[in-house]
Amino acid sequence: MKTYDVVIIGAGTAGLTARAEVAKQTDNYVVIDGGLLGTTCARVGCMPSKALIEIANTYHKKHQFDKYGLSNSSSTVPDYRKVMAHVRSLRDRFAGGVVKGMKSWETNFIAKNARFIDPNTLDLGDEKIKSRKFIIATGSKPFMPDKWKKYSNYFLDTDSFFEQETIPKKMAVLGLGPIGIELGQALSRLGIDVVAMIRRKVIGGLTDPDIQAYAYHCFEREMNIQVGTIEILGETDNGLAVGCNGQSWTVDKVLPALGRHPAVNDLGIENLGVHLDQNGLPFLNGRTLQIEDLPIFIAGDVNGIRPVLHEAADEGRIAGYNSMANDIGCFEKRTPLHITFSSPNICIIGQSYTDLMENKVPFVIGETDYEHQGRAMIMGENAGKVHIYGDKKDGRLLGVEMIAPSGEHMAHLLTLAITKQMRAEDLLSIPIYHPVLEEALRKALRGIVKQIETPKPEFEFSRCAHDSPVA
Repeated sequence: MKTYDVVIIGAGTAGLTARAEVAKQTDNYVVIDGGLLGTTCARVGCMPSKALIEIANTYHKKHQFDKYGLSNSSSTVPDYRKVMAHVRSLRDRFAGGVVKGMKSWETNFIAKNARFIDPNTLDLGDEKIKSRKFIIATGSKPFMPDKWKKYSNYFLDTDSFFEQETIPKKMAVLGLGPIGIELGQALSRLGIDVVAMIRRKVIGGLTDPDIQAYAYHCFEREMNIQVGTIEILGETDNGLAVGCNGQSWTVDKVLPALGRHPAVNDLGIENLGVHLDQNGLPFLNGRTLQIEDLPIFIAGDVNGIRPVLHEAADEGRIAGYNSMANDIGCFEKRTPLHITFSSPNICIIGQSYTDLMENKVPFVIGETDYEHQGRAMIMGENAGKVHIYGDKKDGRLLGVEMIAPSGEHMAHLLTLAITKQMRAEDLLSIPIYHPVLEEALRKALRGIVKQIETPKPEFEFSRCAHDSPVA
């Protein structure tokens, strides 16, 4: 029975990053994955979804052509086969690049499924192997309630949606978290008859009540959104009947977007001899990623901590480093950053409203909107609202919840400010060019400064001494 220094289970973002770290110290390692390669992001997640969103947003602009004085092309209908072909071509390029990068270490790869027999041994079906250390990086899978599985032939989750040759004419989207609102809005903008169903008026993971309400009304103007208990009523002659709020619709296909669950089924986690939570996951140290005192680390979406790509990559590096270290190290997480690529973008940065309330942090809110912001009006995208949270004492930035045009870019500016522990007045001191969307942030930052307990600055820039040379 062969013994390795490290065995990595899963060849997604976390697993591949862990491998690169392990390979710095040893060649006696192996990566095991019996599924499709190319990472969740490149193959079924971030990248193909953004390709579809880009097409949808471009097509949606036609509704403003008359206002712009451009020739009317309202009769244009998308060629859905060409749309999906383009999305798949980009998807194949991105996923293919990942697979191509694995060629240089293909002798360290095993295309099999693995199952723990005990904390030191894996069963690969036709052989067993041992390792001094293990890294679990098996990712996550779309969640599907058991009671709906008998209708599975009507369901297109993100693992199967981008394989479709064309797009069904009538679709139900169940759930409007990041995946649901991104794909639901894109499909609606492409002319698909979409009904979106949610249990509560919460979209994109927002927690601030005011921002939640604004986001709901913003998307409600564009999409058919139903709030209430979601039901699958059964097959009809024309498709699948779905219900919500006492109403029903017959659709061709359903996109379930009710979240993703850690992919630990059939991994033999129960054979590790540790306590498991209700999701079948063991306790782990969030800063070392070690499972209790076992020689096993768990990184990426599978641990359910922060299921986003850059966090999975960070965790892969930490797990890879610690699997080879004499002394296991603790590592700080980056500032939380979540972006939903709807239009407008939804962004949650640092501590959310719920985080601050639950931890009883004294804070003030600076608010701004994009209803009458000049650049947003020029772009024809003047919808959005921003709440920036600042420490009540000195205005140090703590977090942000926002829905805003091109919010993805402003989110990075605000993430930098929070990471560097800047105060609202510090961010006000930097120049902001005119006319840009970032100008609107000044109103929110000034709102924080007005409410803090420490003395307010006289100006948003510093005085100079009388004898200073003239610039």
